[in-house]
Amino acid sequence: MNRNDYILKLVAGPDVLDIGCSDHSLRINSPYWLHGRLRNKFPSVAGVDLNNENIKKMQELGFENLTVASAEDFNLSAKFDTIVAGELIEHLSNPGLLFARCREHIKPNGILVISTPYVFSLLNVLYAFLKYPNTCQNDEHTVWFCPKTLTELASRYDFYTEKFELIEDYEFDNNSPSYRIFARLMITIGRIVFPARLRKNNMLFVFKLNPKNSRDLKK
Repeated sequence: MNRNDYILKLVAGPDVLDIGCSDHSLRINSPYWLHGRLRNKFPSVAGVDLNNENIKKMQELGFENLTVASAEDFNLSAKFDTIVAGELIEHLSNPGLLFARCREHIKPNGILVISTPYVFSLLNVLYAFLKYPNTCQNDEHTVWFCPKTLTELASRYDFYTEKFELIEDYEFDNNSPSYRIFARLMITIGRIVFPARLRKNNMLFVFKLNPKNSRDLKK
């Protein structure tokens, strides 16, 4: 299973919002493109992304309900059963603002699903050691999270953690041969040799609004 398989098991409709819907690049028909898979399951899924060019390409391909906006200040005239932000929060200048906007767009009993890289996985620790001081694989990342720090940030915007798990997130369409070799080793030999907290390289959270805040939103 890849990250999107895990996410799709959690998403409940009918009203779904995908923040950062175009991903780093459009990977039409790829199992690693979350928005395409969400659309197959929830045809009316809405999407928000800051990349105007990618949004235009998606619209030309027939994708609808798309908005060009930042994850930190989008404003839609709708509320959602599930809001998804996959591999997004680590790119933001002000990550807390994502929670602020989601708080305004989530239904009282809705869920917020967030995935983000796990800083203490063997993959990320080895990369940081070997590439120091270039300690992150993605030049667009602004922050690392761990289970404690992301839970704390969410709580400051009235969300609590309903579910958390570490997952394996290795994509085999990666352009780096060394990455693909490492990924293959981790999901075969690695499952025997390494404990889950080293082998698993991604964090998956399900957040919900605290009950008091959910009641306030109904008013």
